[in-house]
Amino acid sequence: MTVSDPNNILAGAFADLDSSKVLTKAPSSDDPSSESKRSEKNEFSVRAVTLEDLAMLESIEREAFHGMTPVTRLQRDLNRQNGLYLAATRRWWAEEQELGPSYALATKAEKEDERFTARLKRNVDRYVLDRVARPSLPSGYIAGFVGLWFVLDEAHVVTIGLRESDRGKGIGELLLISAIEQAVENDSRVVTLEVRESNEPAIELYRKYVFQDVGLRRRYYSDNGENAVIMTTPPIQSDDYQSQFTTLVEQHADKWGWVSRPGFSAPEDWEPDEIEESPRAAPDDSAKPEL
Repeated sequence: MTVSDPNNILAGAFADLDSSKVLTKAPSSDDPSSESKRSEKNEFSVRAVTLEDLAMLESIEREAFHGMTPVTRLQRDLNRQNGLYLAATRRWWAEEQELGPSYALATKAEKEDERFTARLKRNVDRYVLDRVARPSLPSGYIAGFVGLWFVLDEAHVVTIGLRESDRGKGIGELLLISAIEQAVENDSRVVTLEVRESNEPAIELYRKYVFQDVGLRRRYYSDNGENAVIMTTPPIQSDDYQSQFTTLVEQHADKWGWVSRPGFSAPEDWEPDEIEESPRAAPDDSAKPEL
C-alpha cells in the first residue's frame, strides 16, 4: 500500500508481478567508468517480444517515431512467421509501480506536458482509468525494441525504437547486437536496413558494425520526404566479420556489463548476488520460416 494509493487500487496492473521483479530504487545514472564491467550484469536483458508487450511497444513507437509508424503494423508483425521482435527489458522500479500503468505507458512529452489539460488528463488516467480499465502491462519495463524480418538469405532490420529517457545507456547498440546474433543463428547471409539520411548518430553506429552504404531510397519517409540510406553488412557468417563482431560485443560488455539475451550465457567469472530469473526464451528458429 502507498500513501498516494491507500486502497492499493492503482497497482492492479502490477498485482501479478513477483516482488523480486520490482526494484525499490532506481540505480545510479552515473557514467560507466573506464574499468571493464564485463563480469558485471547489466540491469537490462533481451528477450523475445510477446503480445503482452504490445501496449508498451506502441507507447515507445509514439515517443520514438512521433506517430509516423502505424501501430497496426506492429500488431500484425508480431504474428509474422518470418519475423522476430526483441525487447530490452528490466524489472519495474517501485516508483513506477506507484505511479500506475497509464503513467508507465505515457511518452516523455506526455509526462512533461505542464498545460492544465495535460495535468488534468494525467490525474484522470491515474485515479479513474487505472482503477476502472486497469491497462495491461508486461512483467518488466521495456526500454526499446528491434524488429527483424528474415527474407531469403537476408535479415532485414525493419525498426529499432528506444525511449528518450533510456538513450545513452548502450541499449540501442545492445538491440543491434542482438539482431545481428539472431541473424547469424538464422543462417542469414547479410543484415540490411534503411536509415534516415540525417540520422548521423544511427549511421555512425551502423558503420561501427561494418554496415556499408549500398543505395538510396529517394523520398522514402512520408512525413517529410527525406531520403533513406540503404545499409548492408558484409557476409556475417564469414570468419572476418565474426572476429570483428566478437570484438565489438566484448567492448560493449566492457563498458556496460554483460547482458542476458537469447543464446548468450553468463561469463564464467560471474557470481550472482541473488537468484536471477532467465529471460523468456526466443522462439525456436531452428527451421527457417516460410514466406
